[in-house]
Amino acid sequence: MHVLSDANGLPLVVGVSAGNVHDSQGLKPLVVGHQTRHDPDRGRCFKPRRLHADKAYDRPDLRRW
Repeated sequence: MHVLSDANGLPLVVGVSAGNVHDSQGLKPLVVGHQTRHDPDRGRCFKPRRLHADKAYDRPDLRRW
């Protein structure tokens, strides 16, 4: 199970993968599936500026992404 939450621990996106899939494979679908807030006055979406993750997600390819 993969959970993306805000800074207060409120779950924003929950994903489930097979038991033999490495945790790092669940990061991209969670972040892509997260809906950003839209500001109609500025005409743009707000995206997270920072991401804190479990050690399993600490890989060079995911850091670049």
